[in-house]
Amino acid sequence: MRIPRALPAALAVGATALAVAACGSGGGSSSSGGGSTSSSSGAAPAFSGANIAVSQGQKKGGTLNLISAEGWEHLDPGQSYFQIDYNVVYATQRPLYGYMPDNGKKVVPDLAAGPPTISKDAKTVTVKIRPNVKWSPPLNRTVTSDDVKYAFERDFNPNVPNAYASSYYPIVGADKSKGGPISGISTPDKTTIVFHLKTAFGGTFAQSLTLPGSAAVPRQVAASMDKKNPTAYDSTPTKQAFDGPYMIQSYNAGRSITLVRNPNWNASTDFRPAYADKIVWKAGADANVAARQTLASPDLLMMDTPPAPTLKTAYQSKRKQLSVAPLGDYYATLNTQTPPFNNVNLRRAAVAAADRQAYLLARGGKLVGVVATHFLGPTDAAFSAAGGNNGFGFDFLKNPNGDMAVATKYMKAAGYPSGKYTGKQSVLIVGSNADPGPKEMQIVQAGLQKLGFKTQIKAVPQQTMYSKFCGYVKAKVQVCPTAGWIPDFSDAYAYLFVPFSGKAIIPVNNSNWAVLNDPKINAAMDQAAAVTDPAARIKAWANVDKMITSTAPAIPEIWATNALLKGTTVKGTLDTWNDDWDLSFSSPQ
Repeated sequence: MRIPRALPAALAVGATALAVAACGSGGGSSSSGGGSTSSSSGAAPAFSGANIAVSQGQKKGGTLNLISAEGWEHLDPGQSYFQIDYNVVYATQRPLYGYMPDNGKKVVPDLAAGPPTISKDAKTVTVKIRPNVKWSPPLNRTVTSDDVKYAFERDFNPNVPNAYASSYYPIVGADKSKGGPISGISTPDKTTIVFHLKTAFGGTFAQSLTLPGSAAVPRQVAASMDKKNPTAYDSTPTKQAFDGPYMIQSYNAGRSITLVRNPNWNASTDFRPAYADKIVWKAGADANVAARQTLASPDLLMMDTPPAPTLKTAYQSKRKQLSVAPLGDYYATLNTQTPPFNNVNLRRAAVAAADRQAYLLARGGKLVGVVATHFLGPTDAAFSAAGGNNGFGFDFLKNPNGDMAVATKYMKAAGYPSGKYTGKQSVLIVGSNADPGPKEMQIVQAGLQKLGFKTQIKAVPQQTMYSKFCGYVKAKVQVCPTAGWIPDFSDAYAYLFVPFSGKAIIPVNNSNWAVLNDPKINAAMDQAAAVTDPAARIKAWANVDKMITSTAPAIPEIWATNALLKGTTVKGTLDTWNDDWDLSFSSPQ
């Protein structure tokens, strides 16, 4: 989800938080509903913190107030692939399947009426949808299987650049549809949709039906908008059709959004309780101010991560307003298709020279993660098979503080006898302008400059970094140091395919930021995806992780945890799948 998916700007807490995490009281096991649980394989330590449970005595009614520094990238369910966007999309739209907030691995039916039926050859998946779900005004009619069909058609429309459809939806005829009818999708009646797949991919395809690309979209509302490039369905979200508990009443791009109840929503058809009558989200705030306001308020939820001073305050004296939970991983991607990093040994040199320990300190030290050595994270079943915390033993990743002797070795192997880069190519580094983005860019810049590279830093809002630079292939950005990834569902395929398979590269809204297109890795991923035996699948994906790590498409920064703040009385429920506040389960009182 982005995640899978792309993550928002990371936590900026500095070395002071490291000391707090290592020495402060209250460390150890978390209390019921408080903080996160720790994994022995490398997750940050748990602590007793905010009550983030599904049931906290929430009450119906009132206005839920949210605040953030970052704004939204895409609120069109066909394009949405950014953690902070999911908060809105999953409150207003209904994918075929979803997750309860406290279990990011157990799939539950959402728009679907029950589990999917998968044929014995795993090439046909049939889903029945609920017969009594209605669209919001002014459409006011029942949601049908044709609405789901059109959603998948537009997932392959170039005007609706979907970041994962080509990776997760190998539907017969989809690759040639360009937004038109897909031969591999049939709707025998108004509540049944059948997907015919090109390969035996039914199990993984079924897991991916939790993504917003499976949320129904009525063609009578969206089709005319989808003729524009890009579609106006994204730029004018108040004109969308909504089948979730909320609808978008007003929207000011990057600044504010207001959700109100969908009067046609039927609670008996939905697992969401939808406590609040209204949800008001103000974005574009200074992160330090927003964090202080949240801690001082009774009713605010902060939707992105707090900077250093406020996190320290929360950890030391207001821990009941702070939650920390597993997040995914962060890495600095190196563009494998654009000089100079189209040379594998130059990439290995850049990884070896990087001070990854400094990344950890910039994000907050032990409280918010551990230094990464490869790309599968501690929450994945294949993590231990991939070497756990120690990884695969590659020399360019052994020293978390950087190793210039190893870096020099790889510079010489790349054809630079002096150990320093003497080419003419300047390196463009693009990252988030919100803390700790500027620090991270400086860290990667320092490592590259030690190797003789000339560098240029460009700091932009995180959502712009993804949409206009690192996720836009033609921009040819060499280094993206503030990229982050959460697997779309609980499988190594979802951890590695979209960000590292050449088959996942798309021109716009791309999440393979390294533009890695290695035929051997692509083939190994395809083979691993077809393995059904759990133990063999773990082994296969651990090998894929080793192959990716060997090619050094990115500098692994940290396996991270996410910190969230809430007011003193607001009931904030953590969505463990998206690792942010779940708007439909949170309440102002």
